Amino acid sequence: MAYHVRLKDKRYLLTEKDYLVNVEAWDSEIRDWLADRVGVELAQEHLDAIEFIRNTYTKRKTHPNPRVIAANLAKKYGPDKGSLRHFYSLFPKGVQQAFAIAGVPMQGFCF
Repeated sequence: MAYHVRLKDKRYLLTEKDYLVNVEAWDSEIRDWLADRVGVELAQEHLDAIEFIRNTYTKRKTHPNPRVIAANLAKKYGPDKGSLRHFYSLFPKGVQQAFAIAGVPMQGFCF
C-alpha cells in the first residue's frame, strides 16, 4: 500500500517498497531520506551514479544496466571504479536500491 512522507513541507508518495510514485517529485530531500532509510551514506560516487540513472531514465524512458552505470563511473573515477563489484559496494542491494534512491520506478526493468 502506498504511503506519504512529508519532508520540509513537501509530501512524497511512495510505494510499499519505497519507490517514488511520481518521478518528477524527486529531489535531494527525498533522495537523502531514501538513502538514509536503507543505510546508504551518499558520497560523490553515489550522486554521480544516481544522476546517470536519472538522466538515462528521463532521456530514454528506460533503466540503465548496472554494467553501463559502472562504465560511466569508470569514465570519471578510473577503471578500478568501473566494475560491478564496485557498483555493489556503493549499492549493496543492487539496482533495486540504486533505482529507489534515484527515484525511478522498477516497472519494466528485467535483470
